[in-house]
Amino acid sequence: MNLKRYIALIGLMLTASYGTISAQQYMSIVCAGDTGVAYYVQGTEGSSFVWNVQGGTIVRNYGDSIIVNWGTVPAEYDLRVQEFSKYGCSANPVGGKVLVSAPLMELGENIEICEGEVTEILPSGSFYSYLWHDGSFTPNFIAREEGKIALTVTDKYGCKTSDELFLKVNPLPLVSLGRDTSLCGIETITLDAGSDGVQFNWSTGQISREITVFEGFQRISVNVTDEFGCVSTDEIIINSCSTIDHFRNMPTGFTPNGDGKNDVWNIPELQTFPQAVVEIYDRWGLLVFRSESGYSNPWDGTSGGKDMPMDSYYFVINLNSPGLDPISGTVTLIK
Repeated sequence: MNLKRYIALIGLMLTASYGTISAQQYMSIVCAGDTGVAYYVQGTEGSSFVWNVQGGTIVRNYGDSIIVNWGTVPAEYDLRVQEFSKYGCSANPVGGKVLVSAPLMELGENIEICEGEVTEILPSGSFYSYLWHDGSFTPNFIAREEGKIALTVTDKYGCKTSDELFLKVNPLPLVSLGRDTSLCGIETITLDAGSDGVQFNWSTGQISREITVFEGFQRISVNVTDEFGCVSTDEIIINSCSTIDHFRNMPTGFTPNGDGKNDVWNIPELQTFPQAVVEIYDRWGLLVFRSESGYSNPWDGTSGGKDMPMDSYYFVINLNSPGLDPISGTVTLIK
């Protein structure tokens, strides 16, 4: 602390031996919590002095001067001194007002935001200067990154005060509905909005964590809110059934030789079409096989109980599903 800056002079002038004192008062301005502030008077040689200081503590008393540590409560306080001459004469007490100054500033409580958000931190009050932790000096601070935020402000007397808070940035809830897909027949898919949320709002109007989706073109989205109020969104497109894609891995041949391997023309993709009917024709266009609905008994290479020769056969699959055309092609019976 530079004591010279805070020296306050209270001048006392004594006349003759009657102890008459005239005084001149000066205002002293200090900052709350300042220590080692010196005050002195000029009186008659041999005099003693009685000091009275409000709002501060005299830590050194040298008679005609004192050292004061000021308190932390800002206000105007009286500082007075009375001189007593060596003959026992007393002068009128003299003194002045000491302004103990301190900016009253608060940043408030710690703050939480969600990833991607920003928040404005605006301290209470108006001040001569501002200094934030990052070196900026604006009256407000725009924050988006987690960490400690600190501010020091200065009033018009050069007095300072500081405050700080912690900004926590909460991650967004993790939500992934997966890649766009398509459904056929009685296929369904369960969409899971994830375990991070406490509230789920689907574009379908449902509010559960999981929903079941059926065949047909749909654009489905979900908003997931977590315990901190952070929100994430994801979307998935359910395309209309594409029979070309759905049956792209359908077997093109089978070997009904009784070895227990590939003895029938199995079509796993038909499990999603319980009403499908499969028809097999030979090269002359004669019907050699027609399944029951659902193709529960795959073609074993016979017709009317007789083994059919090795050849390529033409097939027609009627899916019996609204909006889907029959599928046709050839399958090879291998012996």
